[in-house]
Amino acid sequence: MSKYANPVLTDTRSAPATLITWLPGIIFCLYLLLVAYAIIHHEPWGDEIHSWNIAKGSASYLDVIHNSRFEGHPPTWYTIMWLISKFTHNFTWVQVVHGCIASLTVFLILFRSPLPLTAKLLIPFGYYFLFEFSVLSRNYAIGVLAAFCICLIMRRTFRYKLICYYLLLLILSNGHLFALILAGSFHLYFLLWNYEQHKDLKTVALHLLLGALFLLPSLYFIFPPSSGALRVGFWMERWQASNFIITAQSPIRSLMPIPAWWDDHFWNTQFLMAWQSKYRWMKYITPFLSVAMVVAIFYMLRKSKKSAVLFFSNLLVTFLISIVVFPLGCARYAGLIYIGFIAAWWLYCYEEKPASWHKWIVNSLLLLQIIAAGVAIGKDRTRPFSNFNRVGELVAEVPVGEKVVSDYWGVNAIAAFMDKPFYCLDLKKEVSFLLWDSDIAHLMKTDYRYTEGADYLAGQGVHQFWMVSTGSPGDLTKVDTRFFKDYQVVLKDKIEGAIEKGGNLYLYQVSHH
Repeated sequence: MSKYANPVLTDTRSAPATLITWLPGIIFCLYLLLVAYAIIHHEPWGDEIHSWNIAKGSASYLDVIHNSRFEGHPPTWYTIMWLISKFTHNFTWVQVVHGCIASLTVFLILFRSPLPLTAKLLIPFGYYFLFEFSVLSRNYAIGVLAAFCICLIMRRTFRYKLICYYLLLLILSNGHLFALILAGSFHLYFLLWNYEQHKDLKTVALHLLLGALFLLPSLYFIFPPSSGALRVGFWMERWQASNFIITAQSPIRSLMPIPAWWDDHFWNTQFLMAWQSKYRWMKYITPFLSVAMVVAIFYMLRKSKKSAVLFFSNLLVTFLISIVVFPLGCARYAGLIYIGFIAAWWLYCYEEKPASWHKWIVNSLLLLQIIAAGVAIGKDRTRPFSNFNRVGELVAEVPVGEKVVSDYWGVNAIAAFMDKPFYCLDLKKEVSFLLWDSDIAHLMKTDYRYTEGADYLAGQGVHQFWMVSTGSPGDLTKVDTRFFKDYQVVLKDKIEGAIEKGGNLYLYQVSHH
């Protein structure tokens, strides 16, 4: 017999089975490439660099804690950025770290979750995982990572599990107000799971107390100090009946975040809501779709009461906060409803095998998420998200020896990308970062902030200066109607075309008439 007649087979798996085994790894590599590409083509906007300026401009960690309180955000993300600032003041490294956090989350979904394979492969390319919570370097991604780490360990038994669980709960709750709500929903699931495991009531009561001890400290940071501008009264003064409509539409904004692709300022839009101004009948369609989505999720999760409680407690408390104080008018806020759904479904899949129609509904939602991500990344690639990274170009146009200042929001760009303190016209002083403190509270009540700032400089002997601003001439006139009347204000240059509406730059020459 020929020695080639019976070759030894070292792998008996079929080609399709081998491909399925390799698919998560292939998808993860593709995700890394896409996120890196998207981050490279993204220009940081105001909120991204605002937090960064606070972190790198604070002298010590205690100062970071103190300063971050004025922002209404807990300190987890500020802590990470403060550590980065000890090595570099280049914001690119913040983006790299943020991209790594988002990638770790996707790794858990692909390689450690019990979700159906198709869903695993689709989730990474959705709007929130590929754009909003990965490309935009904010305080949401670290909470999302903590949330899915909780999913991973929730039903496992290992040494130090409780320590890990409560530390993750602490990290999640200290990410954002809506992340705190999600953390509370997780703990409600945890309490119900302990009860189902026939733990005695004393044990359940102990965990209830521990949950409060780990969750409530974040409220210290979420509610600013008395001298802050973002107190509850700030939001209550801005309360409108439209909060009810915004809240009712938030499931669509969260689960179907396809933006108005025809709008250059697409970010934080939703195409169905944008169509309402053109097609009045759409006002009746969107509430129906919102209700239909929530009802569908209820029927999907109803076999696992704990998972249903996780999702709906997160949804209802988020609704309450949205109606009373903090409307869900932005994709990033509504996005934590979507994260709550994925987390609830993850835990559901530990207990139940999803029905075919469950998979069909979820996969349909995930495809909509992918369409939304495609629109966002495509727009961000072709247009600058913000022009703040080009602020040095405008400052370089100022003649040597001339006085150059910035207005309040222009400081963000200069401090981040020129890495130095700058004189702020409105505040009448030099600053290296901005806070929502008594200064901005005073400015919001000042009718002639630019005129008063120019008058102050004139009193110091400065009768001509240049100003870098984020406001167009029309914007400045709305804020201060006297500025262009009392002074000769000439627009010398501008950098426009940003996706984010407040992300343009303007250079003015200001002098007495």
